[in-house]
Amino acid sequence: MKIQRPSAAIWGLSILLGPGVGYAQQPPAGRGGPPPVKVLIAGENPALRLLDKEGGKALTEVNFWRAQWSPVGPGAVCFVTIRDAGLDSLRIAIADNEMLADYLASKLMGSFISSTRFNTPPYKILRGTVTQTNIGTSQRTETCTSSEYKVEITWKDLGEPIWVPEFRPGNGKVVQSFVMVQAKGGEVLVNGKKAPGTYYPTGGGFGPGAFLTLNEAWRDESAK
Repeated sequence: MKIQRPSAAIWGLSILLGPGVGYAQQPPAGRGGPPPVKVLIAGENPALRLLDKEGGKALTEVNFWRAQWSPVGPGAVCFVTIRDAGLDSLRIAIADNEMLADYLASKLMGSFISSTRFNTPPYKILRGTVTQTNIGTSQRTETCTSSEYKVEITWKDLGEPIWVPEFRPGNGKVVQSFVMVQAKGGEVLVNGKKAPGTYYPTGGGFGPGAFLTLNEAWRDESAK
């Protein structure tokens, strides 16, 4: 697939403040060019899954977001799903910006993943704090704390970064660019207790079993 990169001049124009902030500079009428573009979010979106067995189903899933820009403001959200036979099952989103959690769950993720799959049953959004700690370039932990839960998500043995200039996740109109850093292990603690499941490099869902996606920008090329 041939990737067309915008010229430096267009990139410069696209960041000027003025009417239509969040939209890339458009070509004059009648001259053709790329379709209109609307920026949906800019930030990072790591994820992690723990499975019941190799090639099996995910018992623990984390979809983490830290937005530097979104239409509802910046912030961080930990979407955590734990499927356990006992009372330890969870479906929560700990967020320092509750509007961001709702935007991600109800609108953005539904743009390429069926809302039935991502947000049904709905996440229980909990107000909290999110902090990040790192061990050099090899390990990252996001600690998400509400009044009831402390969730610690760790990506272990991080690899080398890979630049992905264009990724279209399904419906064609939403386009992403990001830096992918794959992990070789992961762990989730909820109130000090290990969440169920085991890390495997693949299986149980979309993409690798544990990874960081950094400098991630989503754009809608069909925006009017």
